[in-house]
Amino acid sequence: MSQEEADMAELLALAPFRRFLFRSIQMAGILTPATNGTDGRNLDFAEGRRSLGFDILREVDAGQPASARSPHSILTLIAALREGALQQPHSEKKNDRYSDVTD
Repeated sequence: MSQEEADMAELLALAPFRRFLFRSIQMAGILTPATNGTDGRNLDFAEGRRSLGFDILREVDAGQPASARSPHSILTLIAALREGALQQPHSEKKNDRYSDVTD
């Protein structure tokens, strides 16, 4: 195992790193269309961000066991998404329309 693989395996074992990875994936726009509601004039910028996001995923994927690595870093992406889903607060919306009104 190379030093890079050992470093990435150690980082992947940490929930705070997986949360950081999730935020990085979101910022890179990997989970959203490149135009994201814009007219496409900044498409080259958006694609550059996505490309960097995929590069980061490939780097982190080196920390997965050899049998779990893939060219698309699927298991690394799933680990980051799972961590991101776990950090989202699950609040139930009240049906009382006056619950926001204060006295």
